[in-house]
Amino acid sequence: MKFFSLLKKEIRELLTPTAFIGMICTLILFVVIGEAFGGIMEEVVDEASTYVICDQDKSDFSTQLIKTLTIIPESTESGKIEDIKYDIDRVKLIDIESDDYQAELKKHDVSSVLIIPKGFGDKAQKGEEVEIHNITLMSSGSMLSNISANDAAIETFKAQVKSLFYVNNGLSTDNIVKGETIVQVKDTTVIKDKSADISSSVVSSLLSTQSLFVPIVIFVLIIYCSQLIIGAISTEKIDKTFETLLSAPVTRISILSSKMLAAATIAALNAVVYMIGFSRMMNGIMGSVDDGGASSKVLEELGLTLTTSSYFLLGLQMFLTILITLAVSLILGALAKDAKSAQTLMMPITFLSMVPYMLTMFVDIRTLPIIVRLVVYAIPFTHTFIASENILFGHMNVYWAGFAYQLVLLVICLTVAVKIFTSDKILTMTLSFDKKSKAGKKKLKLFGK
Repeated sequence: MKFFSLLKKEIRELLTPTAFIGMICTLILFVVIGEAFGGIMEEVVDEASTYVICDQDKSDFSTQLIKTLTIIPESTESGKIEDIKYDIDRVKLIDIESDDYQAELKKHDVSSVLIIPKGFGDKAQKGEEVEIHNITLMSSGSMLSNISANDAAIETFKAQVKSLFYVNNGLSTDNIVKGETIVQVKDTTVIKDKSADISSSVVSSLLSTQSLFVPIVIFVLIIYCSQLIIGAISTEKIDKTFETLLSAPVTRISILSSKMLAAATIAALNAVVYMIGFSRMMNGIMGSVDDGGASSKVLEELGLTLTTSSYFLLGLQMFLTILITLAVSLILGALAKDAKSAQTLMMPITFLSMVPYMLTMFVDIRTLPIIVRLVVYAIPFTHTFIASENILFGHMNVYWAGFAYQLVLLVICLTVAVKIFTSDKILTMTLSFDKKSKAGKKKLKLFGK
């Protein structure tokens, strides 16, 4: 019985109303993220099931190839030709009239196109090598934003051309080998006003490999900064050392500034250590698959490398994020009444940094529904997570809008923090949900219950 009494006591002390609210908020957070990803995945699947094709050949052969893409897969399960059904909306036909692929794709409001060149049908029927041109316009490095249905269309075309070649020329060993390479694909990736003959999936992979550590460093930086300030403020408040510190012949603004500057310095040092360590780790991992610098050349050709000015802009946004984190953490630290509540007060910052951290790795924020987009943009940390992508892909209007928003929010947070710190509220204000229950218990004891 003593064991269960002790267990009950420990659970009661750990499962405080504040901790319970934290668990509920965590559940809501993951539900919201799950719903957001569910909607995003539906849109991705819908977009990835529509083929965008420019048929410059306009032969019976190319027309028949395109028709195979409109077949509804479920209608082929019976194996009967009469049961096959077609959905013409699965293919969007457009005309590419110039070599300015960026302008052409934007004109038709598409992100990729598969071009069937002139003479494709005649060469394919003769068993000659044919080429199709796959063009992709990249505006983001996120994983889901670069999924295209044209990859599936290419595989369908290859299978159909190969099948026809075998029918016309037989299944000899030489023909089988030749059939595997009869269709050649020329990939072109367009970014801003630059292009390179490389697949967008390869570019996305190279880009994610080189920039993977940036979101991790930002996330660690935010969490570390908040822990430093919340821990420092709450500890001094709980240990009653604030009274002594505030009575010293030093202005409160000086005390506040010294705490924020010290935390920012330590956080910046940790950021540098994390960036160097993580980049060294990635270099070690990628060293085994070194391609002689070809990857770097491709990214440089497409303008996807961070220059000195790019690093300056990224550092500027990270500095604003540190200051906002410190200001908000100071306010939250002032609300702590004990060590447990100080840990719980970390959750708002953790949640607000997790949402953009997870979203920006998979989706392009600019393509989200307007309501979701505004909510995500309202989180100040979002603009830091997408800063490098905005700089690389030329979305500078989004970068500067986020910078201005962070600057305004920083002024507001610093104003509130200064007002709290220069008044007696720094010693008296707390966030507690137990007062009512404790008061009720005291009343029960007074009445002998």
